[in-house]
Amino acid sequence: MRPTSTEPDADASEGENEESLRKERDALIQERDGLFERLARTTAEFQNARRRLEADKDQAVAFANSALIKSLLPVIDNFERALASGATATDTALILKGMQIVHDQWVTVLKSQFVEPIAPEAGTPFDPTTMEAIIHQASDKVEPDSVTQLLQRGYSLHGRTLRPAQVAVSKAQ
Repeated sequence: MRPTSTEPDADASEGENEESLRKERDALIQERDGLFERLARTTAEFQNARRRLEADKDQAVAFANSALIKSLLPVIDNFERALASGATATDTALILKGMQIVHDQWVTVLKSQFVEPIAPEAGTPFDPTTMEAIIHQASDKVEPDSVTQLLQRGYSLHGRTLRPAQVAVSKAQ
């Protein structure tokens, strides 16, 4: 069969389609390459941000206690003054007064840092989240499983137990 008059138009149309497809392909390749570049830049920026955050966190951890330590330095200064004056003093009441001042200052600093004492009184029900039973004692003065005696204070920070109070606990007789 001989080519009809519509076939040359088909060849031209086919050539235009190929050219159109080539342009579309080139545009898609260019778009893909641009997206890969954006992805690479975004990934690098994310990794840099993550490294900066980790460095900031490490620095924050390293200096987290600096405020506490700085607030304790005057207590240490006063304690050293009390020790220096106590070496020459013969009045024990004066030495005890100096020790009480340093103790009170120490407690004030701890409270300013949100440290609270855990000091249950006799008769308080035993709480294993804030107390550690060191001994069991028979007692007719308090209910069973209650504190009979505080042996050592405990401490909490923002409501979380740092060190449980050591207590004697009553047992059933």
